[in-house]
Amino acid sequence: MNSTKLIPTSVAKSKVHFQFIDALRGIACLWVVFFHANSDGRLTQLTSSLPAWVVTIVFNWGGLGVSIFFVLSGFVIAYSLREAKIDLAYWRSFNLRRFTRLSPPYYASILVVLAFGFLASYAKGEAFAPMHQPLSFERLLAHLFYLQDILRLTHINDVYWTLCLEIQFYVVFCTLLALAQWLDSKWNLRFSRAIVFVPAALLAALFPLGVFADNGRPFIFLPLWYGFLLGVFAYWSWRKDLQPKFFYLYSAVLLTGGVIQSSKFLIACVICAIAILEVARANRMMWLSWSWLQFLGKISYSLYLIHVPIMGAVFFLVSKRFPGKIEGEIFYLLLGTLICIASSAIMWQLVEKPSIKLSQKVKLVKNKEAISV
Repeated sequence: MNSTKLIPTSVAKSKVHFQFIDALRGIACLWVVFFHANSDGRLTQLTSSLPAWVVTIVFNWGGLGVSIFFVLSGFVIAYSLREAKIDLAYWRSFNLRRFTRLSPPYYASILVVLAFGFLASYAKGEAFAPMHQPLSFERLLAHLFYLQDILRLTHINDVYWTLCLEIQFYVVFCTLLALAQWLDSKWNLRFSRAIVFVPAALLAALFPLGVFADNGRPFIFLPLWYGFLLGVFAYWSWRKDLQPKFFYLYSAVLLTGGVIQSSKFLIACVICAIAILEVARANRMMWLSWSWLQFLGKISYSLYLIHVPIMGAVFFLVSKRFPGKIEGEIFYLLLGTLICIASSAIMWQLVEKPSIKLSQKVKLVKNKEAISV
């Protein structure tokens, strides 16, 4: 890794749009939707009539969409901080900006989930208990600050665990980058970024290599930190801040661990990171710029947040009319997906788009000058 570059910036730069990245977001989110659509055996008749490889890829492996999200996050955040000089003020404003960007849609989705949960409990004559746990003030408060995993409280919506890790990724990465810059400014170290991130990368590799046990879904960032770092290293390799051979060496180590541990999630992270780097190096970041896929990428965050309760409600209603019939399952899948997309488009316009504008009002201060990334 090259030494940290501190480039003074006083003029806001136009935002670069990576169509390929947005397309991957759309694909990943739709993949996750199909995964949850088949939860609890909802598509038994349909999946039994399809080729096994189709069922495996489209439905059973849909959870791997999360691996794509993690790699994309690393790539995008590395791009966002590409020229930042991170002091305490910048660190605060950057994390506040990320919190402001993510939280309004997240909070809105909590209301949606609770509303659907209340209606479901009424329709089924059951006690109101999101994710089979009573809703307490402590549990709700922990959700507001993305602390439910750390506090070992049950999620209100099963997809929220990834948001808790994303917040940790942002904070830790920004902190490590600040440390690298401090070492560079304090002692003029030539490889300050390597001094910080090589140990971080090695620590992250200990989990997929089996040195530290994989106990399932993590409550802190470390077991899946490698996914985010792969995205970071892919961006740095593209911009020549990291020699690609080191990126591929790290990817090979992780891929070996993925094969040994039979971790599809890890393998998917490596493949995604390599694909992004090679597409970027080929100057093809405009790939997959189809309007419908770009639209899915744009609303992917909202779609990810609210699809679980909507698909559950649609299945409940459709299964009453077509119990155990393949036509009903096909109708449920199509109708549920369309309603999820339409609802997400509305949420994008009413909540997510304003949250983006609000986050952009948080200035990223550097040397008493405001910059926008």
